[in-house]
Amino acid sequence: MKVLTQDRLWSEAVILEEPRRVLRVQSTRDAFLCLKNHWPLPDGKAKRDALAACDRVIDGLDAPDAARDAFIKAAEEAKFSVRCWTGG
Repeated sequence: MKVLTQDRLWSEAVILEEPRRVLRVQSTRDAFLCLKNHWPLPDGKAKRDALAACDRVIDGLDAPDAARDAFIKAAEEAKFSVRCWTGG
């Protein structure tokens, strides 16, 4: 099990919308926990890629927005409506 001792904030939060809930994700730790605990799909390529990106960022091997970009792809794969202030 991954120990999440360090968080890495993103340049901009990502808002995920479903008919019955809204999730605001603003960091790599948030994304990792969301993917593990609140994801509607048990598996998927983009979800696996996003979890791997979160691991790399938490380990200091990649920039925080690499996890953000991968998370957005996973959210689209899971059919969330994705909202950002800048649109990306």
